[in-house]
Amino acid sequence: MASRLSSDSSQASDHGLTSFAWQADNLPTPLEEERNARAFLDGILASENAAAELSTLEPSFIRHVVLTAGVEDHLEILPLLNRDQLTHIMDFEGWDATGQISLAGAARWLQLHKQAKPEELFGRFREFEEEFQMAMLGPVIETYDLEAFEKMGQEEQDALLRLPCGEVFYKIKSEDPELRQFIEELVTQALAKDIEYAYSMLAHASYLPPNEQESLALRFRNARLEEEGFVSPEDSARLFLAGAGEEAILRWTSASVGALAENILATADSNEGFLSLGGMTIEKALAAGNHESAAGVAASLSRLANTVAVAAGVDGDNRQGLRLVLAHTKGYCNLGLELLASEATRETTLKLDFEKAKRVVTTEHPSVLFKVSIAIMDELRRRMIDSLEHAGVMDAETAQQARRLVFARKFGLVMNLLDFKVVPVAGFEATEVLKGMFNRFPLCPAVAVGENADECMTFKPVYDLATLAGLVRWMRQIRHLAPTVH
Repeated sequence: MASRLSSDSSQASDHGLTSFAWQADNLPTPLEEERNARAFLDGILASENAAAELSTLEPSFIRHVVLTAGVEDHLEILPLLNRDQLTHIMDFEGWDATGQISLAGAARWLQLHKQAKPEELFGRFREFEEEFQMAMLGPVIETYDLEAFEKMGQEEQDALLRLPCGEVFYKIKSEDPELRQFIEELVTQALAKDIEYAYSMLAHASYLPPNEQESLALRFRNARLEEEGFVSPEDSARLFLAGAGEEAILRWTSASVGALAENILATADSNEGFLSLGGMTIEKALAAGNHESAAGVAASLSRLANTVAVAAGVDGDNRQGLRLVLAHTKGYCNLGLELLASEATRETTLKLDFEKAKRVVTTEHPSVLFKVSIAIMDELRRRMIDSLEHAGVMDAETAQQARRLVFARKFGLVMNLLDFKVVPVAGFEATEVLKGMFNRFPLCPAVAVGENADECMTFKPVYDLATLAGLVRWMRQIRHLAPTVH
């Protein structure tokens, strides 16, 4: 999926992923969601004016409900969709992940419409903008006049289909039998319902540059998606730039990222290192402030989660993946808030200032809090690589490669590097902990150091200063390992 809205926007939206509650605990299980979706559609179809009720629903919502309930089991709903809802579905089902027309995907949905109401195949197709129609047909349609037809051999002529005038022929340039049948049925209905349009459609599809039409259709699609509250992959990638986080750290703590990292490292081993008073979250800060901006902050958090989901490549229909993204987003914002609201009280102690936290949460957009966590984790990762190189767990070449991959935010490749280069030195368990540190969203072992050593290791998100301190303590154990292989 792709916002399309800036991560710094704070306007509310009922579209796209922003319509989902940002608290991960609010998401139903897949089985509950399917049951609810089926009941919802059954209720719509049983109503006296199903089309009117359906027309009031947001296109993104109805697409999700139809897909969740199973479109094949609710074909009656398809003829009731209005043009905006149909276009929204095709904006996703008719395009692939690379931003190119998916003729197979578009044809599948039009065939489903035909199953529901056979005579509506061409009518539904004609509801699409003309650029999309031409981009669909252009690669698979070619027309010939009578003169060109007569110059062909018998085999070539047999491959062509004749139009009613007897002077124009067309060829379907696809070997897929289902796709060929779809094109033939589409043209047959077009000729029956609007012969002038059918001839024009085939001529334009054959002679217009298909890439040009696809480019125009893509621009219209992206414009619609921007209006619906989605973010582009390019915009989402900018969320992971740490510059705004570094500026916020300096502004609120009067310390550089490096200095704050030093403070975290210095306090991590102390039993009283983080006097968090139960931990600080955005909800607590808002409740303590007793102000009226909670709804705006919640909307901003939803939009931020939308952006993170796009960056992570999680589709809105992947509810389990979305659940994890929302949990990590919330955790990173809470961690960023604690980092900005922390005050050094003595050499080995950090204390959270609640008054400062209230000011931070009402002043900074959640995306800034998110970027604060990005900035501090980037710094800790760099320091960890330096320590591993100094301890001999990583050789110089591996360490340099790891730095480049972290800078490029290619964390999957970092994990592959750890599997190949660090497992022989540090062992499997230590490497798994390291992979938690270098995950896109850091993970900390869920057991305390030295506890339950014989049990299978489990992980939890780094969502506050306490879990960050736990991860730092694990890291310190690893960097002091004596290499077993040189």
